[in-house]
Amino acid sequence: MATPANDMNQFDDLLTCTICLETFKIPKYLPCLHSFCESCIKTYIESSAEKERESEGFKCPVCRKFVSYSKTAEKSETWAFTLPTNHFVISMLDKRAIQRSEKVCNSCQINNDTKTAISWCTICTEAFCEQCEKCHKSFKVSANHKLISINEIQSGNSDLKISEVLNCEEHPEKIVEVYCVDHSKPCCTLCATLSHRKCEHVISIVKAATGIKQSELTTSLIKTLDERNTEICEIVENQKESLAKAENTTENITKEMTTLKRGIIDHLDMLEEKMKVELASSKKHVIMKITDNVNTFSSYKSTLTNWQSVLSRSVEQGSDQQCLMEVKKIGPKMTILEKEFKEDMKIMMNQTINFFPSELIEKFKTSVESFGCVKIEDMSLCTLPVVGRREKVNFRSGNIRILQTINAAETNDTSAVFITGYLVITSFHKSNVAKYSLDGHFVDSLAVENSPKDVAQVDGTEVAISIYRNNKILFVDIAEMKLLRTLDLSDIPVCGLCCVEGNTFITSNDSTLTWINSSGKKVRQKLTGGQSYYVSTSDLKGYIYGDGINSVSRVVGDTTMFTYTNEDLSYPRGIGIDFEGNIYIAGYGSQNIHQITIDGKLIRVIPVETFRIENPWTIRFAPNSNKFVVTCANSGKVALFEID
Repeated sequence: MATPANDMNQFDDLLTCTICLETFKIPKYLPCLHSFCESCIKTYIESSAEKERESEGFKCPVCRKFVSYSKTAEKSETWAFTLPTNHFVISMLDKRAIQRSEKVCNSCQINNDTKTAISWCTICTEAFCEQCEKCHKSFKVSANHKLISINEIQSGNSDLKISEVLNCEEHPEKIVEVYCVDHSKPCCTLCATLSHRKCEHVISIVKAATGIKQSELTTSLIKTLDERNTEICEIVENQKESLAKAENTTENITKEMTTLKRGIIDHLDMLEEKMKVELASSKKHVIMKITDNVNTFSSYKSTLTNWQSVLSRSVEQGSDQQCLMEVKKIGPKMTILEKEFKEDMKIMMNQTINFFPSELIEKFKTSVESFGCVKIEDMSLCTLPVVGRREKVNFRSGNIRILQTINAAETNDTSAVFITGYLVITSFHKSNVAKYSLDGHFVDSLAVENSPKDVAQVDGTEVAISIYRNNKILFVDIAEMKLLRTLDLSDIPVCGLCCVEGNTFITSNDSTLTWINSSGKKVRQKLTGGQSYYVSTSDLKGYIYGDGINSVSRVVGDTTMFTYTNEDLSYPRGIGIDFEGNIYIAGYGSQNIHQITIDGKLIRVIPVETFRIENPWTIRFAPNSNKFVVTCANSGKVALFEID
């Protein structure tokens, strides 16, 4: 069925030149499949040749891939003309013009006359007015051509395609009629005669394209494009976060240097400036390296996005032949891109800036030669806990391995959450919040008010901590380990805590859930079946909470999606959610953890012996990771695990 006008608007970006930002005029495409107006790419090539003094080719304006012309004797002024025309884009432009009632008679247009077109020839790919339509039907050579009423196309009642013919890439004046299976190449009769006469498997293009849209080849390529585009988006985001981290680390190091300088200011003025220069140089190096990575993978993303758009539109809007050609264009290039992408991944390193104070400076000696040492540490991207990078994990039956055990306190309960590569733990006994590295080493701590019960990430390095006895929420910056502000909730009970959409928090205690805004004002309240000491969310919209001695419930909006009840679960406490949506309930009384599906079906009951702790209290997963943490209700222990 023809595409309605409002649907055609969805791929305006595919019909827009990225150089002039206007609708394509004679679209030409490069080997990387990015398309440009012929005049735009001609101007760009001439400018590049003059600016870079390059006589053997040019770089794509979008992805910077080099287009070589070293094997041709043509001058750069003619390169744009020799580029292949994007006939698929032309057919989409024609379709859009028809949908918008902008199509005029092509025959009349040649004679500088403008008449509204009433029909479209799928063979000639031209529009005709009423008079020219009659002439077209009267010629013997075109008498059997298929003509479609433009009104039918506009109304969506025609199931015919705008173009039923494809132009040969080698011989643009010829029509593609056959397909060489031996070389996986569409051909005109001239190609078949000159280049494929010895090939054994040459079939019609119609037969070759039959079923291509539903084929495994097309669906697999679409899936691969989606997966690689998602992965590259995640890498780009990771690199941008590393860029911000480099900025923040630099600022923190500068503060540390200033602190060290106070006691020996006279002697350290000169050394401080020397150190700042070194730091700035390191920062510049790191930023340049990360920026290069961002640019590299942004180029990959641009290429993949373009291929996705072209392939998607060819499936949705193009003919089977067009789809075949696009699949055959993109498939081999996808293989090359994946190889290049993997090679770049192997050599790409993440750099961090670290500062190591001089031992003499720390002891306030008067005679020193340097302020300290700034080092750029390279870390392979494959080993980083990249936000959004999801490992393939068998969550439902995989083995659980213990990685670290942390004695965060001597007694009482703890709560923990993963924040930017650290494990942040609150201790009821110590009345503090502590920061540990993921290998279990203590980093820093901050004393807080008595009886912290839970901790939740707000944004970035900011966490919210529930103060059980005083009905307060504390906001702490984990990067600098300092208190930012305090919300006094007065008569609102608070034990568990989680953040939901709209800068809103849900606090939980016994049989009450309370929603509060960022200023501490109560928004709404809900009574539960009891044991609602902790509440959790995976998507900032729905929430899961203890709803009785043997039950938990999941609610989205005002709808209870399920209530899970099991006699082998008693006194539910913390609730964890992995990135596949599986839910983990800490059974404090039953001394086990129940793993259930997102719709409340039991997957397995994991005995407490697996975790080497008694009375599991809270459980949390690292974002997009197979690592999770379980805390104990009475020993102060915190254990870090991994599901294989």
